[in-house]
Amino acid sequence: MVYNSAAELCEGFGYPPVHVKLTIEIIDKRLGPVKAEAEVAIKPVKAKGYLEVLVEELESEHIFADENGSIYGSFGIDQSIQIYDEVLTTIPFEEIMGNENWKERVEESITADKLKERLGKSLNDYQFSDLSGKYKFRKRCKITELQFID
Repeated sequence: MVYNSAAELCEGFGYPPVHVKLTIEIIDKRLGPVKAEAEVAIKPVKAKGYLEVLVEELESEHIFADENGSIYGSFGIDQSIQIYDEVLTTIPFEEIMGNENWKERVEESITADKLKERLGKSLNDYQFSDLSGKYKFRKRCKITELQFID
């Protein structure tokens, strides 16, 4: 189907969410690899004139690291990573409207390499909190493995 207007695109657009499994390496000598799952959706935003490629939900397994040996001194971790409704990138309507190959354009934005890069940025921006919940801090993270699941 070819979309010829923004209204037509917003009303009729449908692209199934993409589900991925991740292995995350958090740069902290107390932690091993962390497993997570994410759902990435593509949704039109009529008021802004683009499609959003966003993480609807990313949740990791529980992470625990006590305060001993922390690279941050007194900070420990007792939580899971949870990211919701965070935009990874946008695709202008102009690239979709009138284009018979619009699905290819959408699929270019959700390749394994692009998702690794963009989800990696989101993970590096994620704020952990210490065991008391009083302090927030970031950890460097790297996605070492990404697999699409059905």
